Amino acid sequence: MVSAQQGIGLLGGSFDPIHNGHLAIAQSFLDSEYLSELWVLLTPSPPHKEVERLSNYDQRLEMLNEAFKGKECIRVSDIERQLPRPSYTVQTLAHLTKKYPDQQFYLCIGQDSLADFKQWKDWKQILDYCKLLVARRPENNTKDIDPELASNLHFVDHQPIAISSTQVRQAVAEGQDISTLVPSAVARIIKKSNLYQK
Repeated sequence: MVSAQQGIGLLGGSFDPIHNGHLAIAQSFLDSEYLSELWVLLTPSPPHKEVERLSNYDQRLEMLNEAFKGKECIRVSDIERQLPRPSYTVQTLAHLTKKYPDQQFYLCIGQDSLADFKQWKDWKQILDYCKLLVARRPENNTKDIDPELASNLHFVDHQPIAISSTQVRQAVAEGQDISTLVPSAVARIIKKSNLYQK
């Protein structure tokens, strides 16, 4: 494993909507010894999702800002909005490392994403720009890590919360209570904007 150096964590996603599981994993990354800050990057056009099915970018950004309001060391960023689409991680990292050449970046991902990381676009180039910070599920074995990745990653202990954005959207569409799934400010925005209605 590489030696620890504090830097900036990058947690990307479409966050449609942000939910308590996202908040928990963000905190696990921040609680690690590796980060001085965590930047939450809102993706306008992820390669693996249909753009037309995503909610309006500004609404997702508003929910993110409200969810992380007042949380120290967390910065919500719309930097990917300014970059070509679809939003490939490698181009975001190329942009950020050029803009902040003295920073050590850590790409923050879940252990499920690590399993298919070598299928990401230009994954070797991603590792030229940053290290991987992986949220480890307690029950997952980390002994058999791909040797090409092992020297470029650190694990962070994390107890996942079983919530998905799909679950939240479905609950809203069915008129169910989502107060235990998302921050109260996010629930208010969803209600105010009539998001995820059938």
